[in-house]
Amino acid sequence: MTIDTTKIITALNSDDLVDRFHAASTIGMYRVTDAADALVGRLGVETDCQVRERITWATVQVIDQALPGVIEQLTSDDDATRTQAAHVLSKAGRPEFADQLVAIVNDPNPRVAIKGYRAAASTGNTAMVPVLVARLGQGDKLQLDLLTNALLVFGEDAVPALTEALSSEDATVRAHAAEVLGFLGEAADPALEALTAASNDADQTVRIVATTALGQLGEVANEALARATESSDAHVALAATRLRQRREAAAAQA
Repeated sequence: MTIDTTKIITALNSDDLVDRFHAASTIGMYRVTDAADALVGRLGVETDCQVRERITWATVQVIDQALPGVIEQLTSDDDATRTQAAHVLSKAGRPEFADQLVAIVNDPNPRVAIKGYRAAASTGNTAMVPVLVARLGQGDKLQLDLLTNALLVFGEDAVPALTEALSSEDATVRAHAAEVLGFLGEAADPALEALTAASNDADQTVRIVATTALGQLGEVANEALARATESSDAHVALAATRLRQRREAAAAQA
């Protein structure tokens, strides 16, 4: 099928959102590489969410041609433009995007940073792990949760950096690191010693979160969890006791 590039680009910038949607669909479906720059130009300015998502999809289909423009938009002064550029890279998911995403992960705008977390995880490049770990404890609950999700994508490759974060001077960072390690389950078994130490942290929240994390590790944590049931902190002791009971019940049913 022959595509009139000039006509399709005109439609992409039409005042009619249906025209824009169909134009983006055509560009993506037929990989009209000559329209890549026009797609990039619409990324940060499109106001309709469905059209914007279709433009994102189309841009991913011609990412090799669109990439220079997308990378340039990562440094835009406009928050929406940076957000959408990061969104495109998160959908494309290539390891080589890692270097370009460092600044976005550290963006001062939480909405942009969240897109950066997702994009960083989608690269699968472990070079992003320390960059993400450096953001532990920062932002509201949504931002913290999405950072956790991004780190979980890396599995056991994230364990060393998370273990190191347990020694941070910031209790919020230590607690967040312990939480992520807990979610990793048995993959975080190498963090046993550090989590055991954290279960005796000076900060109560860290103690409780670290104890909970121990309960999610493999059998290597049995002894540490047993000791935690005798903690002088009643909250830690109670958490450890309940976790031991759950583990014992699960083992009995296995």
